[in-house]
Amino acid sequence: MNPFLSKSDFKVAQDCATKLYYKKNNYPSLKESNEYLQLLADGGYMIGKMAQLIYPEGIEITGKTDECIKATEDYLAHDNCILFEPAIYVNNKLIRIDILVKSGNSFELIEVKSKSFNNDALLLAQQKNKKYFDSDWTPYLEDVTYQKMVLQEKFPQSKIDAYLLLPDQAKTTPIDGLIRWFQLKEVQKTATFRSVDVDFIGNEEQLRAGHILSKVNVNSEVLRLENDIKQKVTNTLIPAVLENKRIETALNYECRNCEYKVKNVAIEKSGFETCWGELSVAKNNQGEIVPHILELGQIGNINRLKNQTGCIDNLIQKRKVVLKEIPLNLLNNKDGEPAYNGRPLYQITKEEEFLLPEFQSAIRDIKHPLYFVDFETSQMAIPYHANMRPYEKVLFQWSCHIIRKPGAELEHYEWINTEEFYPNIEFAKSLKNLIGYEGTVLTWSPYENTQLKNLIKTLEETQLDEPELLRWLQHIAMLEKDAPTMILDMNKLALKYYFHPIMGGRTSIKVTLPAVLQSTTSTKIRNWLTAENLFDTTENNAINNPYDLLPKIGIMEKAESVKDGSGAMRAYQDMLYGAHNANDEIKERYKNALLKYCKLDTLAMVIIWEHWMNLKTNKI
Repeated sequence: MNPFLSKSDFKVAQDCATKLYYKKNNYPSLKESNEYLQLLADGGYMIGKMAQLIYPEGIEITGKTDECIKATEDYLAHDNCILFEPAIYVNNKLIRIDILVKSGNSFELIEVKSKSFNNDALLLAQQKNKKYFDSDWTPYLEDVTYQKMVLQEKFPQSKIDAYLLLPDQAKTTPIDGLIRWFQLKEVQKTATFRSVDVDFIGNEEQLRAGHILSKVNVNSEVLRLENDIKQKVTNTLIPAVLENKRIETALNYECRNCEYKVKNVAIEKSGFETCWGELSVAKNNQGEIVPHILELGQIGNINRLKNQTGCIDNLIQKRKVVLKEIPLNLLNNKDGEPAYNGRPLYQITKEEEFLLPEFQSAIRDIKHPLYFVDFETSQMAIPYHANMRPYEKVLFQWSCHIIRKPGAELEHYEWINTEEFYPNIEFAKSLKNLIGYEGTVLTWSPYENTQLKNLIKTLEETQLDEPELLRWLQHIAMLEKDAPTMILDMNKLALKYYFHPIMGGRTSIKVTLPAVLQSTTSTKIRNWLTAENLFDTTENNAINNPYDLLPKIGIMEKAESVKDGSGAMRAYQDMLYGAHNANDEIKERYKNALLKYCKLDTLAMVIIWEHWMNLKTNKI
C-alpha cells in the first residue's frame, strides 16, 4: 500500500505533530512498556468485547490490511450490515472503526472507549444548557471526528451519525462476577507490540440485559471540530506522511512528558534528543552537566501563571535550559510571593535540606497512638461484583504501623483480601477494630480520606445495617474542608515545610524516602529496614532505595516486583480474576509481594516521621 495516515497516527499527531514522524519510523516509545497504560488497555479490551456482544449480528473484519479493506467494501455493498473493525481506506487515509452500523444510505459510526462517563450528569448538563464534554474529552472527540471525516470522504452522499459507546457510571450491573466472564489472553508481546485477546465465557443474553455501556451521540461536538481537523490532515499531516517528513514543533515544557525518550539498537538518537539536540542536556559555563529546566517542579503551573503566561516556554525558545538560571521573579505569584509553597524557588536557591519552624505548630495537637496507614485499591471499567458501577473501587488491602507513645516499639498490622467477594465492608471493619476512636492516622495523600468518604456514601446508598461502622467512618474521616478529623496528611506537611535537594519540586513518598535516607544517621531506621531485608548500601555507604530492593516474583516467564500502585492493582487483578486465579502457588506469591510492598509504604512514612522528629527546624 501507499503511505497512509491511520487513526492511531492521527491521534499521535494531535498530541504533537513531530511525534508522527517518530511513530511512522518505529522510534521506541515509553508507552510500549508502561504498565499502567497496559492496565488501562486491558480494560479497553474487555469493554471492546462487551460492546461487540451487544450487537450479536455483527461481523468482525480480520486479516491483513489490504484483505480487510476488500472485505469491508464487499460487506458495505449490501444495504444493511453491522461490522466490527471495518477498514476504510480513501486518499491515503485509513481507519478501523470499532463498530459500524449500515442501514441503507445511513451509517452509525460507533467508537468504543473505556473512559468513565455518567449519563445522568450528561442529561443534567443538557437540561441546564451546560457543556459536559470538557477538555479531557478532546482527544476522544477528535478521534471520532477524524473517523467520520474519512468515512464521509468514502461515502460522500451518505448520512453519518457519530457516537461514543462508554462505561456508564450511572449504571450498576446486576451480574455478580461479571469481570470473570472476560478472560484475557496475551497473544503476543514484544518490545514494541502487545496483542491481547478476550474470551467471553458468560451468558450473552444475560450480558445484553445487564451490561454497563451507554451510547452517546456526539454529532454536535464533531461538527465543531471537523473543519480544523480536515485542514490539518489535508495541509499538514498527509503531506508529511507521503514525504516521510518530520514536522517541526516549537520546543516547550510539555516535552518533559515525551514518550520518545528511549533508544534502541536501530535508533541512534531518541525522538526527544532529535528534537532538542544539544539542548537535551543542560550544561553550565564550565561544560558540566547540571539540572535541566524540564526538572522544575510545578513546571506547567509556573508556565501558566497569569502574571507571566508562557514564561518557561519563552526561556526554552531562547535556548536557556539550565534550571539554576531561571529568573527568580518568574517563580512568584501575582502578588510577588513564591508560588506553590516556594518549592520551585527552593530548587534553584537551596542546596541543603531544611524543615521550617512552622512544622512544629502544624503537629502541635497530634495525639498518640500514631497510626501510619496506607490503602491499596483496584478498579476496572467492568465491575467486579453485582450492584457495582464501572470504575467503582474495591479496597483490598491496608497496612498500618503503630507508635503507641513516644519511644515505643514499632508495631505492624495488615489486612488483605484474597477471595472473590466484595471486600470493602470487611476492609473497613478490620481497620476500625485496630484504630478505634483515639489517636492520629497519618497518610501520605488525601487518597485514604477519599476512600473512607466513599465508604460512607456506599453505606448510606445501600442502606446496609452497619450503624457502628458508619459512626466510626464519620468520626475518622474529614467530611468537609477543615472539619475535625483523625487524619493528618504527611504529604501536606512535606509540601509546606520540608525540602531536600534530591526531591526537587516533588513530594511523593517514592521520592521523599530516598532523600531522607541520604541524610539520616538514625540507627533505628537502619534496624527497621534491616529487619525487613530492605537495607543495603552503595560503595559510598549511601542507603539504597528500599523500593528497588523489593523481592521479585516469578510469574510464568516474567520476574517482577510490586513496587507501585499500578503493580499492586495488576497483581490483585491477576490473583483473583486473571489467568493465574486458579493457581494457588502463584496466588500466594502475589499475596506475599502485595503485603511486602504495602508494608514498605507505611514503614516509609514511619522513617520519614522519625527523621523529621530528629531534624532541627530552621528559617530560610
